[in-house]
Amino acid sequence: MQQMVITSSPQEAYRRQDVLTASSGDLIMMLYDALKKNIILGRRDIEKKNIARAHNHLMKAQDIVSELINSLDMNYGISEELLKMYEFMLRKLQEANINKDVEPLVLIIEMVDNIREVWKEICSTNKGSVNLSENQA
Repeated sequence: MQQMVITSSPQEAYRRQDVLTASSGDLIMMLYDALKKNIILGRRDIEKKNIARAHNHLMKAQDIVSELINSLDMNYGISEELLKMYEFMLRKLQEANINKDVEPLVLIIEMVDNIREVWKEICSTNKGSVNLSENQA
């Protein structure tokens, strides 16, 4: 008997297919996009005094940064620098969430934009795959 997978919407099915067929570089870009989206939504919810929704968005952002940390290959020199940036971002996200303060979020969004630009360049240079050699790192 065939097992049928039912998705909640056509958009969800498309998103799932996108993730399943993405290169490693594209997956990292998707994580950065989702991170920025959740930070922006968290900031908006803090400004609107919607504390529960802000908390949920900022927790998702923290989960994404944790995933980025877990995906680091520490055999490359750049990974140590990325780890420091990700840990800093994680602390600032936690601080913003605890204090419901938008100021740290502005800095993190800027950092995400800058790191994403670098990854975008790496991915376009390497045709979507991220396989850094020591001299590229």
